[in-house]
Amino acid sequence: MQLPKYSALVCMILIHLFKPGDLFSQTAINGFGHFEFHLEQTEQLNANFAIGEHDLFVTSRLNDKIQFLGEYVVRFNRNSPTNFLPSIERSLLNINYSGKHNIIIGKIHTPVNYWNDTYHHGRIFFPTIERPLAFSYIVPIHTLGLQMQGQNIGKYNFGYDVVVGNGINSTDFANSGTHMSATIALHFKPFENSRFSVSHFLENTDRLQPGAHSGHAGVYAHYTGELYDGPMSIQLTSFSAAFFGQKFELLNEFGFHRTQTDSLGVANNFSNFSYVGYRINDVSIPYACFDFIHIADNDLYVHPLDMYKVAVGYRHEISYLLSVKAQFEHTAAFYEHANPANHAQMPQFAFRIQFAYGI
Repeated sequence: MQLPKYSALVCMILIHLFKPGDLFSQTAINGFGHFEFHLEQTEQLNANFAIGEHDLFVTSRLNDKIQFLGEYVVRFNRNSPTNFLPSIERSLLNINYSGKHNIIIGKIHTPVNYWNDTYHHGRIFFPTIERPLAFSYIVPIHTLGLQMQGQNIGKYNFGYDVVVGNGINSTDFANSGTHMSATIALHFKPFENSRFSVSHFLENTDRLQPGAHSGHAGVYAHYTGELYDGPMSIQLTSFSAAFFGQKFELLNEFGFHRTQTDSLGVANNFSNFSYVGYRINDVSIPYACFDFIHIADNDLYVHPLDMYKVAVGYRHEISYLLSVKAQFEHTAAFYEHANPANHAQMPQFAFRIQFAYGI
């Protein structure tokens, strides 16, 4: 087949300008996934194997100042014909405009706590099998917008994040109304392997509806009743303390969640997740965690409840990209003034084994 006239010359010019070999050498594509076995006690004893989230993680250095990060996940969704649906979890450009200061544009993990700011969807990096309970109810996991960020400033490695973006009702294509969310987060690392942080998230909305930026929280997953149709103020103040040393691992995530409506007034909610692990050797880490969440009786963002989870587990890090976790957990939920059917059913007792990997 004869090439069109001048096509060879055009190809040579494009190769010279864009240097695809250099570009590919600065682009990394990784995959993360996990498989699990569950033995759970709800109304009856159930046992099953499950395919977990599978994550395509792409990073690329576009030039000396601009980097791209994309995270694309396929996860179980019972409303899909195939039971799995893809989603864009993160897609952002990180522009280093001055030293340790960056502008980030795109879809990010909202920097409200250590967990959401540190871990992505690859379970290989989680210290436990699952996220804290708060991620299923009150944590706004994603924001699509603009982020100003500073990292490792000064003697104590001070950092800051200021984010303005679409609200929790929005999709990845458009915002609902003119209201937007705002997040301010500060952290410092006074000694090696430590990080202490505080953040505040604020949004005022005209009405609630399921959106992409609430993550798995609130109306997105657990509020199965009729949604509140009216103005609401949503605030989340979070405190995190983390230390992952050569022997001891400690993490505490506290969140104070506050909603206000014209009909029922102010509802004060809170959550706390505590984790402790001890590294016996390079590969063996037994651990324990306690997780609690309280949703007030007059809250209209999530149905009222009190829930706790106690878990003990063992993590075996076969390599940096392969681990096995075994975890026994007990979960109890109390619905004093609410219908339990408005919440997803949680197993009372569960034993889980997880194989997590990266490629």
